Parts: sequence; structure tokens; C-alpha cells
Amino acid sequence: MFGSTVLEVAVGVVFVYLSLSLVCTAANELIASLVAWRGRNLATGIRNLLNYRDNEELFRGIYSHALFQSLYRDRSKLPSYIPPRTFALALLDRVVPAGSAARNSLDGMRGAVREAAAQKVIDKQVSDTLLVLIDDAENAIKETVTDVGKARTAFSLVQERVETWFNDSMERVAGWYKRKTQALIFALALVFTFALNVDSIMITKRLSSDTTLRAAVIGAAEKSAQPPGQEGVEARTTAAYQAIVKNQTALQSLGLPLGWADRQNWPQGEGWPLYWDWLSKVMGLLVTAGAASLGAPFWFDMLSKVVSVRSAGEKPKSSG
Repeated sequence: MFGSTVLEVAVGVVFVYLSLSLVCTAANELIASLVAWRGRNLATGIRNLLNYRDNEELFRGIYSHALFQSLYRDRSKLPSYIPPRTFALALLDRVVPAGSAARNSLDGMRGAVREAAAQKVIDKQVSDTLLVLIDDAENAIKETVTDVGKARTAFSLVQERVETWFNDSMERVAGWYKRKTQALIFALALVFTFALNVDSIMITKRLSSDTTLRAAVIGAAEKSAQPPGQEGVEARTTAAYQAIVKNQTALQSLGLPLGWADRQNWPQGEGWPLYWDWLSKVMGLLVTAGAASLGAPFWFDMLSKVVSVRSAGEKPKSSG
């Protein structure tokens, strides 16, 4: 019986963390959508890639390229995703324009890169990088044994290497965005946790002593069979706001000791000094915020495992 109660309390607490983390994730998506965070982060990464401090015109030229126009969902916001092929073709078109005879050979492309650098179309950092990529393409041709491999055009080989260069750089950009997102989600978790008074210690105590509440929370947890979807990646402002309201309402409707309106959810100081109760309250809130910042996918996976363990441990009821 004791083991069953512990598992049920664990299911309830994990479900609370999942619900709160969904609120934080939706709020993060709302903010990212409003400020076009992804597009700006991507633009910063491409600016660094192109050494924009020495040549902002190159960045502007690529972003205004015809191939980029279909990437703009809203003209007031920068694209949040750029295919590697699109970037490579747009950059190479600035250096070796379409229809140029220089595209037909690696030597011709080297000359075009040097000419573009001399005319300040690209800076020395970008020209040196392109020359290295052209040399790498030449080495690949020399090492190719089959006629099919040797028949590939010089331009296509260089294009592939520019795409790889772009992808490697975007991995770092993704890392920047992830760190920013993690910091924002933790800040949002603190805000929502304190605003809703989601105290892990108080919730655990209440679930441990209230069988009816525990059953209600477990029922809600077992209905959460679907993992969080990926719509958040391109979430619209309205959808993100609706997700915040939906998950916050679901969390508050379970009868858990949440919010500040009920004085019973405040520190009472019964049996020990009031400041100890407040210290416990702050610790419980901080634990909740830290847990919620781990993200909805983590807590969905954890909830699935705990529910599975609990279901496996249940004994069939006797028919007699």
C-alpha cells in the first residue's frame, strides 16, 4: 500500500511539472513569435559567417536575393529557416554570377573569387574560405576514381562544400539559440511558479494525505497520452497564447493547492517559527521552477515511465 501511494504521489507531482512546463514552453513560443527571435538569431549567425563587420552589403545582398524571397512569410520578419542549398546558391551567385564562364572550371571560380574580393564584393575572410573550399573540391576530383564522379561540374562540387560550411556554422547558431531559450524558459518558469504558487513541497504533502485529490490528478495524468507536438517550432501567436491558457486552466482545475487567493496556501507557522514556513515555501517554489525549466518532452517521458511502472505494479481486483 505504501509503495502504491508513493508511486501515485510521484505520478501527480510529475504531471504538475509537465503541465507547468507546457505553459512555459507555450509562453516561450509566444515571445519568440512576437519578437521574431529565430529569424534574428539566424541572421546574426549568417552575419558572423560573412564577416559582416567588414561587409554588411554582402549580407543584405544575399537576403534580398531572388531565391530568398519565398522564405519570407511576413515581410516585416526575417526568415526563421534557410535551406543550405539556397544560401550556397545565393552566395555563389554574388561571386560567380549565373551564366558566367567562370563557373565551368575551378580555375575560373578561383579567379572570380579573387576578383570579387578585389572589388569588395566579399572580404578577405570570405574569399579565403571560398578558395579553401575550391581547393578541397579539386582534391576530391583527383581522388575520384569513377568517370561518373569526375563528370560532376566544378560548380556543383564547390556548392556542396559551401553548403557544408553553412551547416557547420548553423550548428553553432542552434547552440546559441538553445542557450537563450533555456535561460528564457527558466525565467518564465520562475514567473509562472511564483504567480501560481506551485509549491512542490505543499503539493506533495497534499497528494500524500488526500486520496480523492490524488485519484483526480492521476486520472488527468493518465489521459495525457499524447506527447507534446512539434507545432511549437512554428507556433503562431494565437496558438501559443491559447496553449498557455489551456494548460494553466487545466492545472488550476484539479483542486491542487495553487494560487495565493486561498490563505491556506500561505505559510501558517504552525508548530515552528513562521520564517521556517516561508523558507519551506520558497524552497518548494524554486524546486518547481527548476523542474519545469527541464521542458515538456522530458516530463512527458518521465510521466509515461512512472505511469507504466504504477500500472505494472497494480494487482487485479478479486472477483470474490
